[in-house]
Order: sequence, then C-alpha cells, then structure tokens
Amino acid sequence: MNGVRTQTLEAGTEFEARGPVVIGLEDTVRWAAASGDYTPFHFDPAAAADRGFRGPVAHGPWKSAVLRSLLDEWLGQSSTLVEFDARYLSADCVGDELTFGGVVSSVEAADDGSRRVRCDLWARRADGGQSVAATAVVVVDAQPGGGLPVDRLKAAVKLGEDAGSFVYRVDRNDILSFVDAIGGWSRADDDDTIAPTTFFAALDPVERRDLDLDAFLQRLPFPMRGGGNAFNEVDYVRPIREGDVITVTTRYTDVYEKKGSRGTLLFRVRTNELRDADGQLVATTRCGHVLTYDVPDPAATGEASA
Repeated sequence: MNGVRTQTLEAGTEFEARGPVVIGLEDTVRWAAASGDYTPFHFDPAAAADRGFRGPVAHGPWKSAVLRSLLDEWLGQSSTLVEFDARYLSADCVGDELTFGGVVSSVEAADDGSRRVRCDLWARRADGGQSVAATAVVVVDAQPGGGLPVDRLKAAVKLGEDAGSFVYRVDRNDILSFVDAIGGWSRADDDDTIAPTTFFAALDPVERRDLDLDAFLQRLPFPMRGGGNAFNEVDYVRPIREGDVITVTTRYTDVYEKKGSRGTLLFRVRTNELRDADGQLVATTRCGHVLTYDVPDPAATGEASA
C-alpha cells in the first residue's frame, strides 16, 4: 500500500482502503493470547452460539489495532499518534470480510512547525455496514533532513523571552511541608522561618505545572528513550523566609542537541528569576534538562533530504 504524501495532506484527503480482510479464527486466538482476553465466545463456536452470535466474535481492540497500524502505512513511520478513540458499533464474526479506511478531517499547524492531522477512520463489512468508527490525531513533522527541529523548538519555547511570571506567598506550612518532603532539616540557630537552601525548587512554575513550555515535546515524531535533570545552579542573594511574596519569572535561555551513545540528546536550559514584594532580587536559578531521542540517520536509511 502506498502512503499519502504528507506534504499534500489537507481536509478531505482519503486513505487507500485496506481489504477485504477475512477475519480468521487464528486472528481471535492470537489476540486472546496477546491481550489476555480469553472470553470463550471469541474463539469457541459453541460459546458464541450460546450468546446469539453467528460465530466467534473478533475482539474490538484487534480491529482498533489494525486501524492504528494502518495509520503508520498511510502517514509514514515518522508520524506520531497522540490521540485515538474507537466506538464499536456492531460485532464482527470469524469469516466476515472487513475493509478498513479513513479520511483526513482537518490539518492544523502547530507553533513548532509540526502539523496535527485529525482523521476519521472506519471498518466496514461486505454489506457496507460500519462496525467501527474511530477518530485519531497524528502529528506530522515536516522537518527536512535528519536531526531534531532545533530552530522550531527554540521558537516554540520563545527562547530568550519571558515565558511568564507567577506570584507565590511562602507560608510556614509551605516551609515545614518541604522540610518533611526532603527528610528533615535543621538550622544551627533553629530558625524554622527560613526556608532550606533548596526551597527554590518548590517555587519553579514549570515543576509546579503552572506553566507548560514543553507540550511540543509530545509532538516530536521520534521515539523518546529517556531523560532527566542535567544540572541545577542557584545564585543566592538572600534566604527565602516565611511571609515572603515571591514573583518568579521564567525564560528559556538555550536549546541545543548533541549526539550521545544511546541517541540524540536534546538539552533545554531554563532560568528563573525570583524577586520579593519590593522588587529586590532574591535568587536566580538555572536548570538544565536532557531528553534522549532515537532519530534516524537519513544517510543510513537511504532517505533523501528534502
């Protein structure tokens, strides 16, 4: 089956239908083994007849799996499925013929240069009756050549610009809860109105999920292999104290990639500036985070750069 040229995708683009596919008893048995769903009417003709079916019934998730696998063929392996929803309208039995197909319902451009392709998918019997209706959202990244789309990632995070400012009041309970979370802490002067030196982490808008600067990462068309913190740095001006009202301003200061032994490494460096109610600087933090992606080498795969 030939895939659709992703450059020409638009609403109304139809995918080449697959079928007719005859449902075999082997399909239901294999899926039962893979999924652990050994409900007898999926593979036992007598049990299916007792339930009023014409024969063993194909698992609904098996039909969904066929549609999801076809999306890879239709849109290419570099596409990323981010949403999938299926409704099973009627039962299909061993011996039935199914045809699978779909159509693009919309294409939206994202701020990182990728496109979100929404699709309506279906499975139909030989008599034309529809037994599965599904919707899917697939991200297609038109980045030419190999490597991560670093320039578009920089634009997505608004590199160098203030991404947002958030105000946090530091109460006594905040400090005590943080102390409990890190396993206890005490000062020589026993002043528990002063927060631990690591308390700045509790005032990070990204870590608190008050600011989402990383949604674009879920739309990259490459498998993610892992990641974690690369470094944390803090320049202290004064301690954070009970009663402080701290305004935290966040910005990305660098995005870059490196080749690692296990894949392509994406580094993101973010700075937080913490100021008190008088506008005086309390601290500046700098944190780095790294993710590892499996990015194919076009030269190795024989793919030509656009």
